[in-house]
Amino acid sequence: MRTTEWAVDERLTAALPRPSRPAVIGLAALVAGQVLLAVVGANDPGLFVLGTLFVLACAASFMHTLTGLVLLVLFQVRVLQGTSEISVEELAFAGLFLATVSGWALRWGVAESGRRVLRSPLGRTILIFLGVCVISIVPATLFDSSPLWWFRDLVRFSYLLLFFPVAHALRRRRARVALSLALLVVVLFHIVVTLRSYQAAVAVTRALWQVKYQRVAVHEVFATASLVTAFAVFLRARSRGVAAGAITLALASIATLVASLTRGYWLASALAMFVVALMTPRSARRVATFTVVVVGLVLAVGYAVFPGRFLGVIFSLADRFSTISSPLRVLSMQERLAETTEVLRLIRSSPFVGRGLGAAVSYMSPLTSRVVTRTYTHNAYLYIWAKLGLVGLVTFGAFYWQALRRSWQAIASGGGRSVTAIATAGFALLVAFVPLSLTSPQYYDKSSILVIVLILGAAEAVAGNREHAGSARGEVR
Repeated sequence: MRTTEWAVDERLTAALPRPSRPAVIGLAALVAGQVLLAVVGANDPGLFVLGTLFVLACAASFMHTLTGLVLLVLFQVRVLQGTSEISVEELAFAGLFLATVSGWALRWGVAESGRRVLRSPLGRTILIFLGVCVISIVPATLFDSSPLWWFRDLVRFSYLLLFFPVAHALRRRRARVALSLALLVVVLFHIVVTLRSYQAAVAVTRALWQVKYQRVAVHEVFATASLVTAFAVFLRARSRGVAAGAITLALASIATLVASLTRGYWLASALAMFVVALMTPRSARRVATFTVVVVGLVLAVGYAVFPGRFLGVIFSLADRFSTISSPLRVLSMQERLAETTEVLRLIRSSPFVGRGLGAAVSYMSPLTSRVVTRTYTHNAYLYIWAKLGLVGLVTFGAFYWQALRRSWQAIASGGGRSVTAIATAGFALLVAFVPLSLTSPQYYDKSSILVIVLILGAAEAVAGNREHAGSARGEVR
């Protein structure tokens, strides 16, 4: 049964121009254009089919916000972590994003429930930060940065706008179920891809230390998020079925993180799980049970998959982890040190307003022994400082403080064991991203921004619903 607020909002938005009409007209025009193109000169039917499906997806996203959000989550199956080249997948993701956000804004942005999300402290800080990003076109022009690179950086940060439709949609159970299932599909897909690639690399590599050179680009943030969420759910599970499901998901997530060979995510996952354990009362026995069971299962599965090279795999992973104690001896860390030196030089040239989005760094790469030019850096804080100056760094800090604050309020809202467990996992992930972003682009990687937006949208929906219900009871009294 719909709440009064939803019913009122839908009556209000029904009186407005429906976005479905221009969407249908645009869809018909674009499909007609594609048909004409196919008849006149295009001889690739696959391209025509994909183009038509993409237009249909954009129209559906424009007309129905939940459809757009589900498609954007599922699209993470295909979107890669490329950061230097603009791919077709990235452009398609941007098209779906624009359709979803604009459709939500036209339909719900004028309604009371939508305006409440826009007026929230978290929503305001997001809009202020994005305003600073837009204004950065001025220093970008003064420092002769590429307008295309400026726009590309702006689009990446603009994905934070998904917070508004996510926070609004997650107030309904149907949206929570749909987005959770879509995210689970993405997590399982990347788990399978990562484990298969690692198994293939071990099979063809003589020296196991060379496996790291054959790993594929994976979305480690999904494995970290699923592991921390599974751990939080296990600590609060009442039934054996829920506990067994959490153990299974945690096992697959740990195996994926191990196979990814990404040390930063290993440490971030451990930190987030530590935060979850601290915030869960009377959890010592369950933490010990989880650790013993999961470690035992990981070792058993590893021995079953690599019976002849099991010890070699263990020693290679231990060697990979041991490099954390001496980072400057690792080429990848030397690369980031050279990158950081150049970024600091850019910061000194314009510390207060930055050089604008799209600013690039050039340095001699220890990995390739040649000069490389990139528009991104691994240290997210220096990235924001170099491009947006102290103004951008302060506004981003205000946004992230509100994100942590809202996540904490969601935990304290008392929404039940499952809601509290997921809210705790979200807060712990936000805490773990703080040190992880010193060496990993969490705040401007597409997958990481999507995870952050889902965490914040869920927190706003939980805390906002509780606050709205409390104010409504106060008015009745």
